[in-house]
Amino acid sequence: MPINKLFSGSLPLLEQALNVRMEKQGLIQSNIANLETPGYSVQDFSFEDVMKSVRNNAGQVARTHTKHMALDPVEVGRARDFSSENRPPDLDEEMMKLSENQLMYEVTTRLMTKKLEGLKYAIDEGGK
Repeated sequence: MPINKLFSGSLPLLEQALNVRMEKQGLIQSNIANLETPGYSVQDFSFEDVMKSVRNNAGQVARTHTKHMALDPVEVGRARDFSSENRPPDLDEEMMKLSENQLMYEVTTRLMTKKLEGLKYAIDEGGK
């Protein structure tokens, strides 16, 4: 079995989920940092919508030359689904979003760890 087939399942998807969670964390932190900024509006994007676009390979552009740069589907999805509401940030709401996002990041890292532990177990021939 080629090595790229071994890791082509859920690991790349989990990696993208971690990247999206990290981007969302930064955006929430930016909202909190700008609580007192006059005229600042809450900014957010939907994790689910970005992950759908990542799964559907949205943002994948045909590369007509080997030196063309590939687009990151996370960045493409986030840019497309980015929203700004016309209201100032609410500290309680942003802190709740921050906590939820952190929890989901930890869950995703645990899923990735379990997947890698399973691969290690298989490589070690089932613990023989």
